[in-house]
Amino acid sequence: MRLITGTALVVALAAGALIGLAPPATAAGSGTITVQLATPDGTAIRLADVELAAIGTDVVVGNATTDDDGTATFTGIPAPDTVTVTTRQLPPHGTETYAPGLRSGIAVRGGSTVAVTVPLVIGATVQGGVVSPTGPAAGRLMYAWNEDTSQVFRTTSDSTGQYRFLGLSTGKYRIEAYASGTASPAVWKTRVYQQRGTLPASQVTLSLHYAHSDYDLVVYAASASRGPSAQLSGASVTVTNATTGASFSTRFSTLLDNEQTAQFQIPSGQYVVEIRTAATTATTAHVLWLGRPGGVYRYVADRAQAVPVDVVFGGFNGWGGAVPEAVSR
Repeated sequence: MRLITGTALVVALAAGALIGLAPPATAAGSGTITVQLATPDGTAIRLADVELAAIGTDVVVGNATTDDDGTATFTGIPAPDTVTVTTRQLPPHGTETYAPGLRSGIAVRGGSTVAVTVPLVIGATVQGGVVSPTGPAAGRLMYAWNEDTSQVFRTTSDSTGQYRFLGLSTGKYRIEAYASGTASPAVWKTRVYQQRGTLPASQVTLSLHYAHSDYDLVVYAASASRGPSAQLSGASVTVTNATTGASFSTRFSTLLDNEQTAQFQIPSGQYVVEIRTAATTATTAHVLWLGRPGGVYRYVADRAQAVPVDVVFGGFNGWGGAVPEAVSR
């Protein structure tokens, strides 16, 4: 499996790439930064080939790569300036793959050297499988987008359709699998945590992604209050052809969120949408159908109020609505 772990401060680094490296400073107006990778308590981490970037005011002012001792040196940093040093890429290191790290607020003065550590902790792991209409989907491009930090992690599925993201930092992730460069991605969401003190990093296994060239039906459900709904988390979704009786099922993401989506690739026809909410400690599970009472699409508890929705194979069809407030809380 080919694996590329994440880059940190994506937006800032992208801006730096467009602006370019800052022009070389004169010796009197430049400083040096020495970096040691370390655990949060300061213990040195001897990890080679970690790419680092030094970011000044809206510009990348230096690049460096760690040696076998986990150290690197930036020279010719324009001064005076306040700089952030961040990891660009962390090489795979098995279960001990680190999440991206940074050190901010580094004051650089002309003619001086400042020594800093960049703290690293073990990152989370997210893994799963990708399938296509003909079986395991090998070589699929996969992205993990951290919606909280804008960090991006990439990998590809192996010959059996399996994938694994290592060294993820804490955050809410949107996992995407692409059948081709122009296809709509299969999407799944999850939240993970990097190592926190004595608490280990998250180890998450997701259900199968179905990576197709296009999706014919996207079903969504939203909590009426727009707040996160535990009953929608992991709820099952079934669509049944109103003419043939053929049914197709999947589940919503287990991430606690205020809206959930499910994707289907199915033949053209009219389909009845059914969701079975998850039971919680406070509420029982419910069976709901998508209806249109009063002309507004929403989920109802009465099967007789269900309204079939149109699906056209090869097109994009999105249907859904809010769930009753008593259910979504």
